[in-house]
Amino acid sequence: MVSTTKELVTSKNYIILGAGKRGMGLARQLVTEGKDVVMLDSDRDRIEQAVSRLDCMGVVGNGTDPDKLVEAGIENAEAFITLTDSDEINLISCGLVKTLYPGVRTVAAIRSLSYAGATGLREGFLGIDHIVNPAAETGRSINTLIDQGVNPNILNFFNSTLLLYNMHVGPSSRFAGSKVMELRTELKTEFILAAICNDAGLRIPSGETIIEQGDTLSIVANEHEAYEILKAVGDVEKVPKRMVFVGASKITRALLTDMRPSMRSRVTLIDKDGETCEEFSERFREILVIHSDITDEDIMQEEQLTGCDLLVALTDNDELNVITASYAKRVGITRSIALIKQNNNYVRMAWFLDIDVVISTTDTTVESLLRYLRSTNVSSVHTLFDGQLEIIEYVIPDTSPLIGKALKEIDMRTKALIAGITERDGTSHIPSGNSTIEADSTLLVVLKPEHTGFIETLFGRAR
Repeated sequence: MVSTTKELVTSKNYIILGAGKRGMGLARQLVTEGKDVVMLDSDRDRIEQAVSRLDCMGVVGNGTDPDKLVEAGIENAEAFITLTDSDEINLISCGLVKTLYPGVRTVAAIRSLSYAGATGLREGFLGIDHIVNPAAETGRSINTLIDQGVNPNILNFFNSTLLLYNMHVGPSSRFAGSKVMELRTELKTEFILAAICNDAGLRIPSGETIIEQGDTLSIVANEHEAYEILKAVGDVEKVPKRMVFVGASKITRALLTDMRPSMRSRVTLIDKDGETCEEFSERFREILVIHSDITDEDIMQEEQLTGCDLLVALTDNDELNVITASYAKRVGITRSIALIKQNNNYVRMAWFLDIDVVISTTDTTVESLLRYLRSTNVSSVHTLFDGQLEIIEYVIPDTSPLIGKALKEIDMRTKALIAGITERDGTSHIPSGNSTIEADSTLLVVLKPEHTGFIETLFGRAR
């Protein structure tokens, strides 16, 4: 419902200021997990759209208005997250909440780093507990993707050397018709099949489950075993030797900053603004900068671009990024990545346009926020299959009631699967039923979003 009165919200809730793309994306995930969400926005149409699409409450108003904050339930809120398009509103609103309600966790999305100089903002600024910079999060995601050979089917984790590989079972796959128990013999590797997804939905398989054409298999294995699986199915990709980045945007700057100098030396950057080209050339000495418009007819035939094996379209124009990434494949560049900032529908179109990967700033920002909001025990979160499944890294606190127990002794009521364990010394392995849980070890947990509360209660939270 849309609240326009002084009606108080008294249940423990998450208040999201800003009902735009990022606010809606985060709200959708939190609602799926069974959390109480209140959307706050000065635009009535946005609030009405939010409450009509999601099982949440809505308040029309400003985040700097104390009365509206009370109406949204700030006095008993779990967290206050500001995701408007204005850094100033995000900062001031969080600062106000922290001053009036110091027990409420405050989180702000800040796009500009000018507030704190070259080093950027830090937690604690204006009392804010956590700050997310969408450009930095997206830059890190793209850099990780490049390091693993631009294979969109691979996910890695913060504390673990285990990888998750999504393998599609096509019409000619030799695995179609096999039982899950036969897959391990076929691939001759140690792994866990965490989930199977197809048009009929998502399921957690048993050894007797039959693999069918059209299935996508989510396989967890250590780094070496994952490489052997990739070789077996012909899906090994090499780290690109020569790359072209199109568009000198904030995300481009974040990506280049995150890159190792040896990787930056492989980059050619194209931008149509001469002053921006000068700035990037001075700041990143290893890269080659070309002052040109990517829409010029002959630019793709330039000597510096022929032989490139990756193009990353990073302009602030979604349509241009999609067209550029698609066209690059047609002129012989091996792989392409397109950045999407506004319209997430392009993510679904990528496969039809022969684009290898589409990176959404909304999705990367939401995953970063979820990682923080979950608890201090969660070190990384990945969502799969349009949010139907989550893979989380859960660090076991020394107060957990599960310490010393074998996995076969733990009743998870079929709500979750432990797909990997990273020991205190950093050693990662695929667990068996006899594997025991130790303090400060990290579990790789596969679950549906609605079961996150159950898992946090079962495993215990840090004090």
